Amino acid sequence: MNCREIYNAFEYDLPRVKYRTKYMMPKVVKELEKELKFPAWRICKYTVPESCNTYNLCYYAEFPENAQSPTNIHYCIVDTDEVVAIIRALTGKYLKPDGAITELKQIHLYTYHFLEQYNKRFLKNDALSHEEIACMYSCRNKVITPTRMNERINRNYKKHGRFNSHVYEVRDGVCFAQTSFEDAKDEEGNLIPDDVGTLLILFTTFMNENDMSEEQKKGIEDEQKILYDTVDELFFKSLVK
Repeated sequence: MNCREIYNAFEYDLPRVKYRTKYMMPKVVKELEKELKFPAWRICKYTVPESCNTYNLCYYAEFPENAQSPTNIHYCIVDTDEVVAIIRALTGKYLKPDGAITELKQIHLYTYHFLEQYNKRFLKNDALSHEEIACMYSCRNKVITPTRMNERINRNYKKHGRFNSHVYEVRDGVCFAQTSFEDAKDEEGNLIPDDVGTLLILFTTFMNENDMSEEQKKGIEDEQKILYDTVDELFFKSLVK
């Protein structure tokens, strides 16, 4: 199964998963309102009847005032002989070379090693299961900012090839990842016009910014400035056309 087929499977399940998430919300809210310690969370399992895909529905309240409207996300767990991972399907924005912005279908995959590092370096709670760590990471870090990799961030990054060209900044720190891109093709293998394809991001490890060197932080800051300046320039050009 390729990335687009995986994404389509998630998209097919989405109406059912959204309905189930909303259906469970009143019960979860009642439970969270009784909590004495925060952050608090609940994880409910749900299997879509038509596809037989099982999802974890996650609800997260960082503070008592969030209990009535907890952040919620959903994800699947993939468990084989070779890999155990958390997988999510998302849609992001893609800036085309001509300056146009289009949708980019994405598959985000989090290995158990990534989750363990996130817990070790940020949450620091040995009592959490991988599923709970995934719930807390995903709910706390819904905004992801890609930043181009350079030698100040990781001096050995070129050894891992062109698929190790970005880091991803989130609320709680910095994620190192490998990426793969699949072109959109029809059943006969021809490229589909105006479809940019599907991006796979494999999150491999997590760094707390407090543990990063000043050189690494400066490397990220400089790459972000280049990105923001480019976006500002393209936006300005679109206004003066």
